[in-house]
Amino acid sequence: LDEATYRPYWLRDGVLESTLETVLSKMEELEALAEALSGASRFYMVGSGGSYSVQHPIRYAAEKHTDVPVKGFSGWEFLEMRPSGVDEDAACVFISHSGTTKEVLRGLEWAKERGAATLSLTERTDSQMGKAARHSFGYEGKAVTVGKQTALYLLFGGILGKKGHPVGDRMIEVVEGLPRLLPPMVLQAKKSAKPAGLDLKDEDEFFVVGGGVNWGLAYQFAVCTLQEMCWVHATPIDFSEWRHGPLEIFTPGRAAVFLRGKGSQRENEENIIEWCRGNGVNCLVYDSQGRDVDNLATPFTLFVELEWLGYYLSLAKNRDMEHWRHYDKVTF
Repeated sequence: LDEATYRPYWLRDGVLESTLETVLSKMEELEALAEALSGASRFYMVGSGGSYSVQHPIRYAAEKHTDVPVKGFSGWEFLEMRPSGVDEDAACVFISHSGTTKEVLRGLEWAKERGAATLSLTERTDSQMGKAARHSFGYEGKAVTVGKQTALYLLFGGILGKKGHPVGDRMIEVVEGLPRLLPPMVLQAKKSAKPAGLDLKDEDEFFVVGGGVNWGLAYQFAVCTLQEMCWVHATPIDFSEWRHGPLEIFTPGRAAVFLRGKGSQRENEENIIEWCRGNGVNCLVYDSQGRDVDNLATPFTLFVELEWLGYYLSLAKNRDMEHWRHYDKVTF
């Protein structure tokens, strides 16, 4: 593989910009969906893999800034749990890029049986899940994570706003600012990611440390990017739990990626990173390129940096991120 001939579809030129443009052009549609769901007393999000990770900033914003119950589940977890609160007074959002993820579709059918309002969030409105749900939204973009995350911010921003919580407007404002914020970050992200990817070429194990609004992103980069796409061992770790176990295994020569937010955990993050550097850990720290951004924007700014690191690491390891040994072959 080489840079001139290989680039995953979600990183091709113009994909980020076109996805943002498409989702923002559908703001009225998302506002109408928010209106339709805002009467519910409880909210559930269900999705697997990357569609699980994008739920975490929504749950964080709702729990930190409102009293509205918003819960997140992976697909099989939702089916095992079958939450008793899923009923006529609940709204459930089911997330899948393809709209065919088996366990998420099964969860949607169960929620319908319970009388809950259901919304499908997929790439295309007419997906299998879209046809099964009461409401459907298609973000119609190839920048998969950005499409899902922006749509969720606008949807739940509308819902929380209609319930009287100012954070709803704040979430919408974050998304409205992304077309100006993110594209300029790409050039710097590529410039720094290329040497970093080469430097990490021979690493076979990574720790990815995040927390707060960015815990989902730490999970996604460790599991979906490094494990699934780069075939390297990676472990997501929460800053808040770093002292309880990770402290003992962050030893000299280990590679660790740190995702810094803009919230109240900054001092704890700094203390951990400083200790790791002093202990000889190979530390790669991402902090939104030093930009002064809203904490709720960091799942986007950090993601831009991480996706280019993943790409250049895949090049260094000669790994095509769009092909797998087992993922698209083994049926569960």
